[in-house]
Amino acid sequence: MTASNEGLDLTPQDLYENQTVAALAKALTARYAAGGLARQSPGDVTHPPVPPNISYFLEHGVREHEQWRVPLILQLRPDVQVDDVCAVLTALRNHHEALRLRLVERAGAWEQVISEPGDFADLATRLLPEDIKPGTPQERDALLSTLIDVVRQQDPSNPLIATYVRGVPGGPCYLAISVRAIVADNASRDILLTDIFTAFGQQLAGEEIALQPVTTPWTEWSQRCAALAVHPAVLESRDYWLKTATASTLKVASEQIAGAPGLPDLARSASSLTVAETTEIDDARRRLRVPIDEMLLAALSRTIAHQVGDGTIAVDLSGEGRSVLKPDVDLRRTVGWFNTIYPIALTCANDDGAKQLLDDVHNTLTAVPHYGIGYGLLRYLYAPTARQLGAGGPADIFFSYIGTIPDLPPLGEDVAVRFDADTSLPVREAIPGLGHGIELRVFRTAGVLHLDWWYDSRRVDGATVQSLASGFSRTLLELIREALAQDEMDSGSDEMELVDLS
Repeated sequence: MTASNEGLDLTPQDLYENQTVAALAKALTARYAAGGLARQSPGDVTHPPVPPNISYFLEHGVREHEQWRVPLILQLRPDVQVDDVCAVLTALRNHHEALRLRLVERAGAWEQVISEPGDFADLATRLLPEDIKPGTPQERDALLSTLIDVVRQQDPSNPLIATYVRGVPGGPCYLAISVRAIVADNASRDILLTDIFTAFGQQLAGEEIALQPVTTPWTEWSQRCAALAVHPAVLESRDYWLKTATASTLKVASEQIAGAPGLPDLARSASSLTVAETTEIDDARRRLRVPIDEMLLAALSRTIAHQVGDGTIAVDLSGEGRSVLKPDVDLRRTVGWFNTIYPIALTCANDDGAKQLLDDVHNTLTAVPHYGIGYGLLRYLYAPTARQLGAGGPADIFFSYIGTIPDLPPLGEDVAVRFDADTSLPVREAIPGLGHGIELRVFRTAGVLHLDWWYDSRRVDGATVQSLASGFSRTLLELIREALAQDEMDSGSDEMELVDLS
């Protein structure tokens, strides 16, 4: 989709601060009819519209909104001083709009407010207990506890909170960072780490900190994302999303408990496959040519069929929102939360063969239009469908496949700044913030597939989660073995058909 400045002479005030969604839709529809979607200057908008994924979080997410955060821990050489850290964090915060983003509720409606650039003056400093040895699990636990305490003591709505932690005399120091999850998807964490290492290198070399330019500011993305609510392709997907939102016949979480969960309600059952089992899954993925997320969803489907029954269950997924407007909008250097949140109707049946089940899951996923962004737009920004899509409530289950978390290469002793050796910590320790009854978070590190089952203990019994978790791992392996056996039979049948028996 290509933007155009042609069309009605509407100001950003008319477009984005209008009192009714209907008026916004009417104005933007006129723009499309006149030749395309206009690009507004980010500086012209005081309060950019809230994207639909953040609206979802504000409606359903954990009650302590500010506590849905991602922890990052960096090890610093002892000669890296507090002033160096403040200079780096100042450059980082001023460079990325999302790190100055606050959500403000006015008259029952949420608004985004981007603070003005300025010095990072909120750096806390702490000392580790002298009896803790560097590089031990006790040290990492102490760092996390320190960061949690600092978050509670400072303004938790601040997107970026940091603590400079002094270790034992002569040992390394640490920079513990806490970033709100609503501004830090996986790609954003990579951008932030790249910029942190770049800035430290420049600062310690006595150079001016100069980071790679941000191609599309968060403000501009927010504007253009909201305008997509009346894009013809989004409107054409209405029937798909209305049908999907009403297809569920199965439940795994109690409907008697209403309201978003609080931090004390969240619990986790963590498990992992063995190296041999993970290798077996990798081999099956290559031989069957099936993505691992489709295997995992197929196993989830069969597990629910075994333990709950046949039917259809709603499962929320996370889509790649950064790709929605490619190549028109370049978000490769933009920090923010771009993931779309949308439901699929997952069919659960005990008698489906493995290959049929994998095919059904594949067809379900490929049928999702535009990385799923249409659901949120129609749910939160398009009045004619907002009430219908909101009536069904959120899905019971959120499935999140993070992918492979790479191991760090060995570094020399003289490196000024290095990432914490526990590279899975940001994924593992972030709480489930979207408020689902169950969140299945899958990631791979050190050659092993990890399965974290987070759940709302008010709505789902711990024994139920344990049963699902143990059944899922077993079902996953049975499923791929069955699919491989069917694939070999099919291949053998094809070969026989080629033999000339005459």
